[in-house]
Amino acid sequence: MRAFTLCGLVSKQEFDTDDLHPPLRELVAADVDMELWNQQHRNLAGTDDREQLDISAPRWYLPDDRVSSLFCCLLHGIGTPLNEYVAELTSYMETLRDLDGLFDAGYMAGIRDGAEEPGELELYAASRMHRWTIEVSTVDTTNKLVSKFSYTVDDSAKTVCLVRSGSYFAVKVDGYAI
Repeated sequence: MRAFTLCGLVSKQEFDTDDLHPPLRELVAADVDMELWNQQHRNLAGTDDREQLDISAPRWYLPDDRVSSLFCCLLHGIGTPLNEYVAELTSYMETLRDLDGLFDAGYMAGIRDGAEEPGELELYAASRMHRWTIEVSTVDTTNKLVSKFSYTVDDSAKTVCLVRSGSYFAVKVDGYAI
């Protein structure tokens, strides 16, 4: 909507592309060469000064399975089999009053059988169950930092650092007690 306002247009109105600002007019042209357009108008985007994270072994544990990556990261170093850990965590989730009404039996069954991808609810429950502070850094596809969030508890036993890209998680293991 902001682009339409800047160009003097209103959404859902018909308009003449000749009235657009030249960089925008080039962008909507049928024969636009995006590589050339990006080079010519690089100054419009500004600089990307977000933190670049180096997410690689051996400093980070990178699970093979995307769907179970969060659980693999959380149980890394605990020694519990994956299916037992998922069952224990989801059972614990069902007892948390803070999570009342946020999921149903179908969701829990999906988490347990791997059909649903775990996320914020499971992170919250794991922080409570283990008494851990869990720091989650979300990155884009180029590993540039998008956001950070911490699940904290009083008298935390330890801090677990996770990185997330979409539904994939990795855990920082340097200094991690295994």
